[in-house]
Amino acid sequence: MKRVTVFWIATFALLTAALQARAGNPDHTQGNDFTLTYHVERFSSASADLQTCGSIAEQAARKAGFSVSVQHYPGQLVMVSGGARGHGVFTVQCLAAEQLTVSVVQGIDYQQSKGALGDFADATHAAMLDAWK
Repeated sequence: MKRVTVFWIATFALLTAALQARAGNPDHTQGNDFTLTYHVERFSSASADLQTCGSIAEQAARKAGFSVSVQHYPGQLVMVSGGARGHGVFTVQCLAAEQLTVSVVQGIDYQQSKGALGDFADATHAAMLDAWK
């Protein structure tokens, strides 16, 4: 469970830094080097398991033509990450938390408006919702 705790601390730090960067600039469209798209969902682990969650993310990333890396921590976490050189990165974490599977989908576009990585985050989130209706 330590790995999951470290993961959440790292995720919180990344988001805090991103939000502070935006908060420091009253005109959010000028001076930003990136745009963050972020989704979090909780599903019953009876209907949504870590492996399927990770597979949905991996297949969507490969279909989009992104580089893909997958890390498995059995019973705790599946993390899928990658991106497109010069355009942005994504991370998808599928976490086991008690009787839940939690998905955290992030797309970071290296531009001032949402692009391919943000669209990927939206589509992957939607695919997970569809899989576990």
